[in-house]
Amino acid sequence: RPITAPFAMALRPTVGQQLDLAWRRSIPMGLAVLVMFIGLLPWNITSLSPINANLVLIPIYYWTLYRPRLMSVWAVAALGLIGDLLGVTPLFGVEMLTALVGYRVAVSQRKVFAGAPFIIVWAGFLLMSAVAGAVQWVVVAIFAESIVDPRPALLMYLIGAVCYPLCAYAFAAIQRRSLVRVF
Repeated sequence: RPITAPFAMALRPTVGQQLDLAWRRSIPMGLAVLVMFIGLLPWNITSLSPINANLVLIPIYYWTLYRPRLMSVWAVAALGLIGDLLGVTPLFGVEMLTALVGYRVAVSQRKVFAGAPFIIVWAGFLLMSAVAGAVQWVVVAIFAESIVDPRPALLMYLIGAVCYPLCAYAFAAIQRRSLVRVF
């Protein structure tokens, strides 16, 4: 039996419910911005190289696998633009390129990694991070017109590799607690 007009109006969410849903949908992007700012803190590691610790790849990878509708290509591009405006890399546009490459690798492998055990998902992150880091290193080296020392870039890669399990655990807890009713 079709729903009549008076009942259809009663099914609309209230303003409070809409705000709650908007807040829940913004959690992945907010966490990605938070991780980006943590990566920008003066750790005295980033002064080693023009290649920065791309910690923002962690939330991009995680949320692309587990909540792809909440981490869209437009959100990733916005994260890259924010990173470029904050000077994450010495060249404008490199952070956005890196984030989009990481996103594309995660999207292409989403079906493989989404239901896999954690160690396989972590290996997928390591692969994605290596590809994105290599692209970033090559682009910086091309524009610097010299070979950039890869050792600091490898150190940054290892930092991301160590931070991923901690962040993934925190994101999973947040997902269980806050994002159950989003989609």
